[in-house]
Amino acid sequence: MEEALVAILLKSAGLTALVSTRIHWGRAPQGAPVPYVVLQVISANPDYTMQGASGYRPSRVQADVYSPTYTGAKKVSRAVTSALSGRRTGQIQSIFLDGERDLPAADAGEVTNLFRVSLDFMIHHSS
Repeated sequence: MEEALVAILLKSAGLTALVSTRIHWGRAPQGAPVPYVVLQVISANPDYTMQGASGYRPSRVQADVYSPTYTGAKKVSRAVTSALSGRRTGQIQSIFLDGERDLPAADAGEVTNLFRVSLDFMIHHSS
C-alpha cells in the first residue's frame, strides 16, 4: 500500500509542481528543502472472517505538509487531497479524506519557521 500511495502522489502533476519528489515516509531528512510531505501509517487493522484473514485492510494514513508559508502549506495540502481523495487503483480499493488540521510544525520547545497542515486519509486496500 505504501508504494502504491507514493506512486499515486507522484503521478499528480499539480502536486509534483509544488513538491517535486519530496514525499517521505516517517520523517523528512534533516535540512530537506521545503515544501514537502511526510506520510505515516497511524493505524492498519486487518480484517478477519471465521476462516481467517480476509485480505482486506483499512488503514489510516496521515499526510503532513510542511511549507515556509501558511498559504503554501494549504496549497500543497489541497494538491495532496486532490491526488488522493476518491482514488482507487490496483490493491487500493478506495481513499477518502477523513480529517484536516492546521498544526504547529514543531513540538514544544523547538523553534521552526515552518507551517504544517495535517491530513488523515482512510485507505481501503488488500494486504
